[in-house]
Amino acid sequence: MSALADVQRALNTIRDITNKEQAAVRLEVLRLLASTIADEARDIEGVKVKAAKRVKQLPTLPIPKSANTPKQIQAAPTQQVSQQDFEPKQQQAPIAAK
Repeated sequence: MSALADVQRALNTIRDITNKEQAAVRLEVLRLLASTIADEARDIEGVKVKAAKRVKQLPTLPIPKSANTPKQIQAAPTQQVSQQDFEPKQQQAPIAAK
């Protein structure tokens, strides 16, 4: 009975961790769990199967745009700064405190 309790705790931990992740990560976790379940079932049944090739990583899902997303405002073109603006100027005498 201890093994079942340990597995249940592990599954609860996995659920807690994946609930905070993006959908692509959650799907990858489910794929790993399904693969592990299939391997265990084959072991129990005594069926030997060639090792499956590693499946390509799932592509990331696009993030849907919300109606509340602010529209991008095009910035005004920046003005060219002349080199003259960066040249040293003549020193000015400090202003005396009154």
